[in-house]
Amino acid sequence: MRPTTDVGEVFDGFDYVVVLMLENRSFDNLLGYLYPDGVPDNAPAGKTFEGVAGKNLANPIPNTATGQSAPPRGVTSIPVSPVPDPPDYHQPFPDPGEQYYHVNTQLFNVINGNDKEPYNLPSPVPTTPGMQGFVSDYIASFPLGDTDGGAGPKYQQYQPIMQCFKPEQVPVLTTLAEQFAVFDHWFCSVPSHTCCNRAFWHAGTSWGHVINFGDPDYYDENTASWVADSIGETLFNKISDSGLSSPLDWRVYSSNEASLTGIIHAGALAAYHTPLDDHFPRLEDFFTDCAAGTLPKYSFLEPVFWTPHNDQHPSTWDDKNYGPDVVGSVLLGEELIWSVYNAIKNSTGAHGGKGNSWRNTLLIITHDEHGGCYDHVAPPTGVTPPDLSGYTKWDDFDFTRLGVRVPMVMVSAHIAPNTVINTCHDHTSFLKTMFKKWSRYITGPLTARDAAAPDFREVFTAPALRDVSTWPDIPKPQIPAGLWDIDFSTVPLTDLQRSIVAGAAAVAGVPLPQQPKTQGEAIAFLRGLHALKRLPGQNPRPNSNPCE
Repeated sequence: MRPTTDVGEVFDGFDYVVVLMLENRSFDNLLGYLYPDGVPDNAPAGKTFEGVAGKNLANPIPNTATGQSAPPRGVTSIPVSPVPDPPDYHQPFPDPGEQYYHVNTQLFNVINGNDKEPYNLPSPVPTTPGMQGFVSDYIASFPLGDTDGGAGPKYQQYQPIMQCFKPEQVPVLTTLAEQFAVFDHWFCSVPSHTCCNRAFWHAGTSWGHVINFGDPDYYDENTASWVADSIGETLFNKISDSGLSSPLDWRVYSSNEASLTGIIHAGALAAYHTPLDDHFPRLEDFFTDCAAGTLPKYSFLEPVFWTPHNDQHPSTWDDKNYGPDVVGSVLLGEELIWSVYNAIKNSTGAHGGKGNSWRNTLLIITHDEHGGCYDHVAPPTGVTPPDLSGYTKWDDFDFTRLGVRVPMVMVSAHIAPNTVINTCHDHTSFLKTMFKKWSRYITGPLTARDAAAPDFREVFTAPALRDVSTWPDIPKPQIPAGLWDIDFSTVPLTDLQRSIVAGAAAVAGVPLPQQPKTQGEAIAFLRGLHALKRLPGQNPRPNSNPCE
């Protein structure tokens, strides 16, 4: 195993960092069955794997599940089980709740107040969440169509919330987890929404926010506050301010009409949204830059958030393109992971031999938050909060609890196969590690949270450089060619997509005359902001696959 006492020696194994952050999947949902025996092959002594196999895990069915929601006679709980074959890559469908009050129910199995006090929290709040409320919350938040008559979801509709994918169903992610490294105690930073957790990744805080901007259940003050708070300093700013002698640079690669990262950090990154600036290229450009050896030291990749979305976000209710014959976001995300991995695997250090290559690049594959998907490990409590002086603590959350576990897989020529990291981390461990890696040029921390976070140096376990010939060759996921010719303009918006529209409008200073209801309406609105030069970045090509 590589020594872990000399920070410089450990971190000298990589010069380039690529982060692919996907959407709304828990650790158990995608990786819970990774090692069925609980102990990886050839794992170092004392290492285990905290998965679901052999644990007899279950969630109770609430007594309120009556009428057509009543379970079969004698059934009082739903056990964890594998996603049936052939796999439904939309699972769970429809999209579970992910707001702060939904997550509280999932953790504590209490429904009291919903988006009002006490925000579905018990009194007193237990030190260790029971993780017994995923079924209760899914039933309570299950959207009802006109044909349901308000009668509630049927047992067959809410049962899948306890299903987890088998390794052979998501072979790209699970192969990389086995052949390189998986963290089985990496938690998102906030028990809630996308934007809050993405903010913690780059800023070490969400400035008191626990709800996305533009959330339809919340008031406009939340969105306005997000825009004001987005001036908060980020890792991007630290890199840009590192001086002319610094080799550090960054890009956010995104083929979305509006970069979500650019919206979350609109104030802090305003200076970098200019026509001559190259900090926000398309995702397609990542593959060109990677092959040419011209990646920046830090690359942050956004998946596509618009249908057909490859972010792995569960599909929304009334999605007319949902069904067993339609490609789900989990499979599309597998293709994206495959494309990014192979781009790095095939990179050779072009650009005068000084650029990025498989030898010197660390690939991080993760998800921003669990999105309501089941996980059995209780998030830590009593963690260090960021300084919230001068900020509103939305929903009275004090940020001393972490969010739910998410997948975290790292790929590097300095990581041995079957590496499992059991240490508890959250998203700010990324900041902690980057500040140590680049300490010659930038200084941290940004907040008390990332100051207290552990770095992840222990992941570099290979005693010698692993030649690329030892890296796995993974078959490319098969996506029907006609997918990209389908007209998805009438697909209804997910909550995340509505948030992106509202956030973009707020950042651009343009009121929403009426909230767009479909993908086509939302994209047209965002492109209108581009036409007015109110929104930075480029429009992606219509109906194109950013992985090619």
